[in-house]
Amino acid sequence: MHTRIAILSTVLLASGCATTDDPHQGGFFGGIHGLSSGAYEQRLEDREVRLQKLKEIQKKLRSEQSDLSSEKAYKQQKVKNLRKRVAKLDRETRSLLRDVRSKRSQLAGEKAKQAQLERDIGRLQQHITRLEQQASAGAPGKEKELEAERARLEEEYRLLLDLSLQLGK
Repeated sequence: MHTRIAILSTVLLASGCATTDDPHQGGFFGGIHGLSSGAYEQRLEDREVRLQKLKEIQKKLRSEQSDLSSEKAYKQQKVKNLRKRVAKLDRETRSLLRDVRSKRSQLAGEKAKQAQLERDIGRLQQHITRLEQQASAGAPGKEKELEAERARLEEEYRLLLDLSLQLGK
């Protein structure tokens, strides 16, 4: 009777152990089943295939990372060069603005000189006209004096006119 109970308990135990391909859950009989059915071998192959795919993905990611690092370095250099160029243009712009201000100041001075010269020319023209009128009126004895004064004023007039034309350029 003891033998029967032992056989019955062994059968009950064996039937109570479910077999699975997972070696963590299969127990002794599951392990035997996994080895004999080739399920462990298949799991091992599946894992090796997954590992190989992961290695390929990792290789691609490293390659992409290297490409991105190169691109980043290129773009950083490009930004650095652009900043240098902008700084140079900024310096040149400030220099040109100083030149423009200086030229405006010079131009204002030249315009003031030209206006003064035009007033002087007008004054001289009036003086020459008066002298011509006095000469035609026949002031006796003063003709030579008036002619000399007229020649001097005409010369001054020409010099002022030339200067005015030069300033107008």
